[in-house]
Amino acid sequence: MARIILVHGAWGVAGVWDALIPLLSAAGHEVSALTLPGHTGHATPPHTVGLMDYARAIADAIGDRPAILVGHSMGGMAITAAAQLVPEKVEKLIYLAAFLPKDGDSLLSLIKRQDLTIGNAVRPGAAVGTTVLDPDTAHTYLFHDASPEQRSLGLSQNGVQPNAPQTDRIEITSPAYADIPKAYILCDDDRTLTPALQAEMAHATPGVDIVTLEAGHYPQLTAPEKLAPVILDLI
Repeated sequence: MARIILVHGAWGVAGVWDALIPLLSAAGHEVSALTLPGHTGHATPPHTVGLMDYARAIADAIGDRPAILVGHSMGGMAITAAAQLVPEKVEKLIYLAAFLPKDGDSLLSLIKRQDLTIGNAVRPGAAVGTTVLDPDTAHTYLFHDASPEQRSLGLSQNGVQPNAPQTDRIEITSPAYADIPKAYILCDDDRTLTPALQAEMAHATPGVDIVTLEAGHYPQLTAPEKLAPVILDLI
């Protein structure tokens, strides 16, 4: 039995994984998801949050027992940062249509390598140092392959996003990080994080196992029955 911790992406919350968790749990694994600090429903004021706050929250969630970390989209930055803090507690890193940074990268520096996508939907948040998404624009990038019900649910799970975790540059300082097994699930119909950029990032880190999934940016919502076996095979 594996212990799996699921980490959401930008503007998200733990609930984005609700359809996937039962499928992984049914295989006998211990599965949990967390809402990162500064996101909707979390007590931490969003304007005070940076990338290392994400990392510490994930490290706290890992605790004393090793875990496999699955990071979606911006969650790839977060799980990479967490692996710098507690590499001995991370059994594997799985990136789902996610940012996979090299030392010195930020989410912003990476996403600038592609044409503007979800950035067209970003609006200033109510609090300084935050953003939110315009739902009428965001759904065409995030949920173009979703049913109307899935789209409505997905949009309801998007809220405030602290700016700093997207602009903070990651420092990959742990010598043990390179030895952590890594896998990348490339979503080939993704309109948010383009398949070309996903492939570029996945190939830039040595030893990453790459699996292609026919899905858009949110397979945990739109295709959990296709995503679950892929994750189970990887663990």
